Amino acid sequence: MAEGSDVSYWSLVTIVGPIVLLAVLIWVFAKNRKSKIDPEVTERATRENYAAEQREHERDGHSGL
Repeated sequence: MAEGSDVSYWSLVTIVGPIVLLAVLIWVFAKNRKSKIDPEVTERATRENYAAEQREHERDGHSGL
């Protein structure tokens, strides 16, 4: 390998790498921008999980927090 080939690989990595990373980040944010699940459904599930955890702590004799 020639001495200059290492430099060109690093140039390629430092130029193309961030561009690919930016493209992936844009794709992820665009894909996750709007949730398909109704916020009330997630809120209700969260409340149910907290209540179940509280019942478990009370059953085991813990005072809560």
